[in-house]
Amino acid sequence: MKNIIRLPIGTHQRDRGDNRLRLPPLLLIPILIYAGFIFYVDVFHLSWFQITTIGLPKPRFIGYRENSGSFVIKTEGCRMPYIDPFDSSIRRYIFTERKITCNKNKPPLMDANFTSIYLLHNSLGAYKVTNLSSLECCYSPFHRVDPSSNQDDSQISYSKCVYFNQSALITDEFVRVSCTFNKTEIYKDFFAFVPIKPNVANFSKSQFKKLNVLIIGLDSVSRLNFHRQMPNTAQTLQSIGAIEFLGYNKIADNTFPNLAPVLTGMTHKELVNTCWRKRSDRFDKCKFIWSNYSKSNYATAFAEDSVWMGMFHYQKKGFKKQPTDYYWGSFDYAAEKQIGNDMALQAPQCVGSRPIYQTLLRYIQQFTQVMKQHSIPWFGLFWSSSLSHNFLNKPKLGDEAFVKLFKELERRGILQDTVLIYMSDHGMRWGPIRTTYQGRMEERLPFLFIALPKVYRETHHQASANLNRNSKRLTSPFDLHETLKDLLDPYSLSQEVLTARVLKRNGTHRGYSLFEPIPDNRTCATAGISSHWCTCQKSVAVNANSSIVNNATKFIVQYINNQLKGYAACAKLALFEISNAHLHTASDQLKGGTEDYTIVFRTRPGDGHFEATVRRNLRRKESPFEVVGTISRINLYGSQSVCITDFHLKLYCYCIN
Repeated sequence: MKNIIRLPIGTHQRDRGDNRLRLPPLLLIPILIYAGFIFYVDVFHLSWFQITTIGLPKPRFIGYRENSGSFVIKTEGCRMPYIDPFDSSIRRYIFTERKITCNKNKPPLMDANFTSIYLLHNSLGAYKVTNLSSLECCYSPFHRVDPSSNQDDSQISYSKCVYFNQSALITDEFVRVSCTFNKTEIYKDFFAFVPIKPNVANFSKSQFKKLNVLIIGLDSVSRLNFHRQMPNTAQTLQSIGAIEFLGYNKIADNTFPNLAPVLTGMTHKELVNTCWRKRSDRFDKCKFIWSNYSKSNYATAFAEDSVWMGMFHYQKKGFKKQPTDYYWGSFDYAAEKQIGNDMALQAPQCVGSRPIYQTLLRYIQQFTQVMKQHSIPWFGLFWSSSLSHNFLNKPKLGDEAFVKLFKELERRGILQDTVLIYMSDHGMRWGPIRTTYQGRMEERLPFLFIALPKVYRETHHQASANLNRNSKRLTSPFDLHETLKDLLDPYSLSQEVLTARVLKRNGTHRGYSLFEPIPDNRTCATAGISSHWCTCQKSVAVNANSSIVNNATKFIVQYINNQLKGYAACAKLALFEISNAHLHTASDQLKGGTEDYTIVFRTRPGDGHFEATVRRNLRRKESPFEVVGTISRINLYGSQSVCITDFHLKLYCYCIN
């Protein structure tokens, strides 16, 4: 690692009169060279120089060009270009977000530890409580209720409120606290706990050696934006031995179709064909990876904040039966609905006096520690959207909170027998940054880190070496699913077993476990990544006014209108403007006589901003175009599509009324 030297840019010593110190002529030569170097850096390499002085992680950690030439991935089948995180084309969109202000800065009146709730005496003044004898508090246990056929997965039942004096021992999973002063309600709060449930009480790691699996997700954060926003978290991950995957490429548009392959190994379309045939269906028939862990006597947990727009809930019906042993979504739904505040883009940022994401991080600590105390093996998926889903720059506000979480997990020994997976689903999908080439690339390249326990790395050298090697390969959610399957029995991954897999392999696979070597000749096509989402292709800007681009864009608009046929409430769209276009030339396409164009354009009415990839067949004169993958909406549509419920078509519909 080269040491980065910080140099003052553009500084000059002022003339102090004739009595100033005069330097010998020979010393002027190195000074002039030094000044010339500063001038060169200042004028020609300013953006690079800013990165080295902004306190980002060490260059080798995020694939800087010193190590990778001009590519972060450079294999026979895929080359992903190096991109400057602070390139001038996107620097204008990076700014400091306002801090989250919960409950108008009013502190909480109650708090909780892992077993109890208790009164915070220092907060009494904020609630104008002058006489404790006039303060009455009670807690109501509540739990999820299986929804009926026409209900959403948000049904909750509350028990009778139990009064307590300043503190109370809690044996329930979720409670709502209410306090009145002089018979007037002055405070409401929600607290989650992790009681040992009967069905997991007898699970034990002593049965055979197991590793826990902890997946923590941060919605809508690209790999580069993670380093821009959360440099301290990146350094903390490096310190615990986490491996960063530089070529983790999304396969679809939004959260659900990018996480479904992680959890099931199937695409969105394959789920529809097998277990989720229509939007009104629930997901109970689908085989999620946590079921595999449950059958192997792991306690399972699934928690996400902002659950109203969660992966199984937004425009979907969720589950009939609770899918995991611990299911935090019911708690989040109740808390956000009743004490959510500090609204931003129609979404609450807080529950009561606490940021929502911090409430989730606290639950992660609680769950992992309770499982460790009882020696119960576990699988947990924890997903946070409130901090980052709609905000390019807000993740920075959570940098120190995530640092604290990871350090606490290490300090308490959780990571000694736990595989940590820290990831996102995609980058920012909308907003001004998406109109740039860099924004397009970032949207397709979310971050992914995997940290193995130190003891496991030392005893399973080949599995660890393959994981490290694959960090510089094209990878996808399908690979992460295969990896999770391997982690059901990680101690079986000996060098002999992994070598045998390679010998038995014939042909290419859509998904590889990250513990086995991914072929150097892997392409997006063989990895199951459509051309529209692929970041391996060579790309050149083309004239947006050319006849080919114009005809291709008109074809795309007509394609959208065909999708909206039968929805009389939606207006017919017309092409308004073509913003830019790029031609992609991959070797397998040239052999097939095709060209792929990615085009950014606007339509009317509604001023919809879209990005689409269209394939042009060079051998066909009639109808040479074909839409590849999903057409991305890259600006917000808000209430424009309120007249339609199909979550795919909402991206395109502009309601006439």
